[in-house]
Amino acid sequence: MDSEGRAALWTFLGMAIGFKLITSVVIFAMMPSAHSAIFLIGMNWYWLVLPVVVLALPAMFWYRLMRVRARRRELIRAEWRVDPELDWNPAATHGTMK
Repeated sequence: MDSEGRAALWTFLGMAIGFKLITSVVIFAMMPSAHSAIFLIGMNWYWLVLPVVVLALPAMFWYRLMRVRARRRELIRAEWRVDPELDWNPAATHGTMK
């Protein structure tokens, strides 16, 4: 994605979140009661859950990637009977041990 596309995405998200926040504050300022607070939470609960999901998905991917890399190191060490204190360098040419 180019920089103009990213700028458009962040502008759209900023405007949507800003509109939601400002509208909710105005509604609550006009009628500050428990009923309006419950209504606003009920109508906007998914905006509170969305960041958790957006941050949890990359975190789960990263955690799985670290587990797979660790397992790969174990399998290589077991297959080639390499000393565990040597660190496997997958970026090295010809798959050499470092």
